[in-house]
Amino acid sequence: MNKLSVLILLAILISCITTISGIEIISKTGVASYITYNQLKAHPLESFQTKRHKDGKDIIDNWQGIPLQKWLEQENINDFQSIRFESDDRYMVRIHKAEMDTMPGYIALVHEKVPIDSTEIRVIFPKQRDMFWVRGIARIVLEDYRPVPKPRQLFIAENALAKLSLLKDPKPFVDIKGYSFDTIMSDIFCDDEESVVLVSRDGLRLRLEYPKHLQGAVIEYTKDGKYNMKSPNIPGGMWLKDITYIQCGPVSMIRKDYLNELASLYKLLEWKAPDNLQINIKINAVIKEITLTQVEELSRYNFQNDEWLELGN
Repeated sequence: MNKLSVLILLAILISCITTISGIEIISKTGVASYITYNQLKAHPLESFQTKRHKDGKDIIDNWQGIPLQKWLEQENINDFQSIRFESDDRYMVRIHKAEMDTMPGYIALVHEKVPIDSTEIRVIFPKQRDMFWVRGIARIVLEDYRPVPKPRQLFIAENALAKLSLLKDPKPFVDIKGYSFDTIMSDIFCDDEESVVLVSRDGLRLRLEYPKHLQGAVIEYTKDGKYNMKSPNIPGGMWLKDITYIQCGPVSMIRKDYLNELASLYKLLEWKAPDNLQINIKINAVIKEITLTQVEELSRYNFQNDEWLELGN
């Protein structure tokens, strides 16, 4: 084969790869369809900007892309309660349908006037932190959203974690102290395979899977008393800082000072609260009836190591 033939064959292969590269769409019933890179390029593009703060400077990036919400409507992709954007390296962002109106997004195809490679297509939400952006988008999964059921037991996180060994430099991490998530799963949650919900103080929520995403993870304990999640199985952009609440099945841990935000937690995790906001709080076997507006009383309670809360109907 001469040099010209090789170049022609290479051009054909590149053309084929470009044509088939794109995004896989998976419906709630598991039926898959495909949007190719060339089909995406046929859409009108809109210009938008993003701002990042790095090394003490504000950096503005210029992009062109397909408005995500408009594209979903045009493709008749609307039968979902939550939507999951995934890359091939297992980075994942899940968004509730109710949040889409407040999170305008784009399928970015051009960055600083340079076309983005077909394998590097990005989903960007300009108003959100870049942990909500997905680089190299491979698939969009439509989901029936199921609100996280209220746990039966809420342990005070400080008390529960204090019973475990605080590890120095837990592998593969260095220069940190933290608690093994594997031990948390076995000793606190008594489970070895389950969805885990984590909530940060600024209202971010993540639903991850153990062991797929969290095996080998740690809950870092910082010098200023914060809990951060780090996992070797997911990209660092999904590591959550200043965690206030962790739930696995019917058991959860909550920071004591976050008890004041119990009403916000009800809303964030879509638990149904009584119309009069009256709830039964059971500390061990002692039932106390309060409203969600009186939760500051709980933060003043001196919880013993083995005491927990139960949320009534």
